[in-house]
Order: sequence, then C-alpha cells, then structure tokens
Amino acid sequence: MKKYISLMAIAIVAIFASCSNDDVTIKKAITFKVNPATVVNSLYEDNNGDLTSLGSGSKLHVSLFIYDQNGILVNKISEDYDAYTKMMTKDLNLPAGQYTAVATSNVTSSVDYWTFSGTDLLSEFKITDNGYIGGKNKILGLTIQKFSIGENTETISIDIENAGAVAFVRFYHWNKYSFIQTYSLMGKQACDYVSFDNLGNIDYSTRSESTFNFYKIKFDYDSEYSGAAGYFFTFPIKNASFRFYAESNDGEFYTMGNEFVDDVELGGSYYFLYDFDDDEAYWYDMTNANSRGVSLNPFEKYNNNDLVVYDFEANTISIK
Repeated sequence: MKKYISLMAIAIVAIFASCSNDDVTIKKAITFKVNPATVVNSLYEDNNGDLTSLGSGSKLHVSLFIYDQNGILVNKISEDYDAYTKMMTKDLNLPAGQYTAVATSNVTSSVDYWTFSGTDLLSEFKITDNGYIGGKNKILGLTIQKFSIGENTETISIDIENAGAVAFVRFYHWNKYSFIQTYSLMGKQACDYVSFDNLGNIDYSTRSESTFNFYKIKFDYDSEYSGAAGYFFTFPIKNASFRFYAESNDGEFYTMGNEFVDDVELGGSYYFLYDFDDDEAYWYDMTNANSRGVSLNPFEKYNNNDLVVYDFEANTISIK
C-alpha cells in the first residue's frame, strides 16, 4: 500500500512539472544594429563633415523603443555618441512574436529642442518641437520598422532616416546696409509635433500663420564679416512659404527678394541664398545633386572662406 501511494505521488509531481514547463516563455537573444548615419549622409553639406560632426558639449542621443503587437512598450535602450558615424549595437532577449521598433536620434545639449512623451504606448508616443531655432542641432532622426522574432532571427538592422528636411542658408556680401541689426530667413509654417497610431503610421503636425512669423535661421549683423551661413531643420510641408528679412536697429522689418512657395519633401535637402551684390534671393533643391562637400557651379563664387558661422546655443561665432 505504501509503495502504491509513493508511485502516485511521483506521478502527480511529474504532471505538475510538465504543466509548469508548458507555461515558460522562451526568449531569444537578438542583436540590434541601429545606424544613425543615414539621418544626414544623403544631405547637402557646404563643407564635408558639417552635419556628421557635433559641437563641443553636444551628444547624439540614439534611442530604440520596442513595442509588442498591441503597441505596448516592452523594451527601450539609449546611447549617447560624439558623432553620427557611430553604430549602436545591443543584444536584447525577446520572445517570439511580432514587434514594432521606433528608432530616434536627436542632439542633446544645454537646450532641449524636442520633448518625447507618451512612450509607454505606441499610440500615445509624441515628439514635440520646443520652438528653438537650433541650426543643425535640431535635426531629428526617426524610423518605424516592423519585425518578427522566430527560430532563425539573429540580427535586426535599422537605419534611422531624417524625420524632415534640412536646408543650408547663406547670406553673401551683406556689408551693404549699416542700419541693419539682424538678417533672417522666416517661414509661415513651423514644426509642431510628430505622433504615431497603434500600427506605427506617422502623423506630422505643423503650425501655420498667415504671415512670416517663424524664424528658420537668424544672424546678428556684424560689419567685420562679409556674411553668415548655417543650417535649419523642418518637417515636410505642403506649399511651404519662406522669405528673407532684414531687421533695422529700430525694430522695423524689411523684405528681401521674392517669396519662395513650394513643397518641402521628407528627406529633402535645400540651399537658400541671398546675394547682396545682386539683391536677389535664390532657392535650390539639392536633394538629388549628389553634392556632399562638393563645390557646384552655381555656388562657386559663394564659397569664400571669410563667412561667419553662429553657434545658436553658446551665442558664439567662428570663421569658416
């Protein structure tokens, strides 16, 4: 009788052990390779390395958010780098299933150009523009990528793309009007926020005004220099409107050149120029120009070395 009870107990233990094993979720180690260089590597640069390098005290913050098929955050990793040329490589353990990855890059420093909120749920994830001019430091990278984990999954590669468009702006030979305090390029539209739905679709929201109320780039006039140059970032905009302005010492604004009205395309690269010799404004679409670090014929006379570049954060200037 005792022997019979003992065998029954062993059988019951075996049954419970079997049930417990059935409930174990098997996780698999997956290597994620996130490349931020793709945010800027197809854009026009006036000088080679302008966009891939970062200023003193600035870091490129690269983040990877992973959501399950219900849009719930299951993992997040972040790293800071000194340049866009560094690859983020991380190993994560994830169970088999369907996922959505959100990969972002943004420059961090003493100024926060973007606010990231609602990241626990994909449908509430929002990246909001804080309203600073920012120059090249405002460039935002963003990629949404769906992937699945199965028996043969070992590596997931993600190239972060530009979340908008980037333009280079130059004022050439501005030593013409002594009563001017600032020169700027302004627009009727500005970035507001980018958000997602539960499927990972992206919605770009912009603010619009009937007049040119949004600075894209702004320089204090200094007669010691022949001009100034810099970059700006914007979301894609249909029928975007831009115009050059000068502000006098007494606060009065003067329009310079003609108004530009056209679509700003996602991933686009543009060149704005005001030539004080001609008193003319020019706009070039550089998206397909294959022009990184190369002097193109239309700009040969503007590639002088005495232009000043302003650091918007530190309020400093340097000679190119």
